[in-house]
Amino acid sequence: MENARPTGTTAFGNQPDVVKAPADLPLISMLPYQRDVFRDRESGLVVLFWGRQCRKSSTLAAWAVDRLLSRPGRLVTILSNSRENGAELNLKCADVCRKLDLAFENEDLSSDVRYENMNMETRISVAGQTGRIKVLAANPRTARGFSGDLILDEFAFHENSFAIWEAAEPILSSNPDFLCRVSSTPNGTHNMFYQLVTCGKYKVSNVRRSDAYAQGLPIYDLATRKKITPAQARERALDKRAYDQNYENVFADENTSLLTHALISAAEQDCGVICEGAWSQAAIDLMDEAKGDLYLGVDVGREHDLTVMSVIERLGQMRFVRAILRLQNMRLPDQQAHLGIPCQARRFRGCSIDMTGIGLGLCEYSQDEFGVNRIHGINFSSSVPITKAIAATGRKQETVRVTEAMATELLQAYEDHTIKHPFDQQLRDDLRKPEKVVSPGGRVSIAATSDEAGHADHFWSFALALEAASSAEAPGEIYVFADSRRSRVLADRRERMVLA
Repeated sequence: MENARPTGTTAFGNQPDVVKAPADLPLISMLPYQRDVFRDRESGLVVLFWGRQCRKSSTLAAWAVDRLLSRPGRLVTILSNSRENGAELNLKCADVCRKLDLAFENEDLSSDVRYENMNMETRISVAGQTGRIKVLAANPRTARGFSGDLILDEFAFHENSFAIWEAAEPILSSNPDFLCRVSSTPNGTHNMFYQLVTCGKYKVSNVRRSDAYAQGLPIYDLATRKKITPAQARERALDKRAYDQNYENVFADENTSLLTHALISAAEQDCGVICEGAWSQAAIDLMDEAKGDLYLGVDVGREHDLTVMSVIERLGQMRFVRAILRLQNMRLPDQQAHLGIPCQARRFRGCSIDMTGIGLGLCEYSQDEFGVNRIHGINFSSSVPITKAIAATGRKQETVRVTEAMATELLQAYEDHTIKHPFDQQLRDDLRKPEKVVSPGGRVSIAATSDEAGHADHFWSFALALEAASSAEAPGEIYVFADSRRSRVLADRRERMVLA
């Protein structure tokens, strides 16, 4: 427990641009748009339709603490979309208490580290009554269990958002003193957050990054770390569509991306870890403790594109992404060392590597070390016999690009809800990059080439991992494409492409 001076009334003041702590303590600064939301103690429901990094969490933390101070003994329940986001919001509540010199307790009561068991609290005692800010996993069950104020954090990214709202709305309607604050950046149109923003029934605080900048929010260049304007930030963004949705509150068009936000949201689960630069011990432990077979997909890059390695565990019909490793600007011999770690796991069964371009060397070295039967190279420029799924769309040709075949298989896994992976914004943006292209005659194909947004490294890493699993479990005909130089290399090395 933090030993500090308790207070029985709100310590927040009414200055125009700041919220005041006691005079001998630092100020909790708020920009005007934050202050407007914080001071609203009357509206039953306020939707914070704010761009990313516009200080949603700090605003909601201050609002939650104020509810405990102004209503001793109050319960404020926060439903968060991930354990990391929930822990961060809980820490921000504690930070507000410290700045206000309040006595408080901040504790993680979770029974284990799984997202579904997340249970974190910040407690404040006022006038002999203890109020609680409780951070829980977002699901219909937790939405039915609260009695007090409710915060839905990053609501557009909640799985089963419609069911969560259906569970929460009757409780909010039962007591006029129960207030609700819903916050998120956009995440497509097929979720309850989109409905709340666009229905016209509720108060919406719409703050784009450009709006926040005009009110004093600084923006820094990703490379130079110097201050820039929103226009400069967008100009330098590689993926303009993702920038507009993440920062300027533009709901992305669902008609072009192969994987919709709804499909990605349904697949997000706290089932694995994401590593930067090297496998973490947590990732290695997940691989060592796997009960199902493990398959590895490696999309190879060096400078502009990342190398992304994804380890999938197969349990029945389900595929769980247990570990993802991102490598940037790393020499191939060093990448080879990282690739070897999952290949040495007890349950490792197979790996597919993007052998186009510089990936050929990594594929060859891996085959030498772990065997051609377990390490398969996939040439992204080759063609394969048309799959049943693609033929069902009316396509008449006998072959399709291997990238289209793999992308269709990955799409099928999302549509069948047989794949689960961690929530991560960079991963989500990357999964959205491959697009459906509709011809004037109505035929749908998949555009799978690189563009200014990059190579969709995570998408192809997942697709390659699924290809490795398919090759190991359901081998079909073997084809060697000897009409290209790369295929002749494969033939010389007795490389085989196994097709579903």
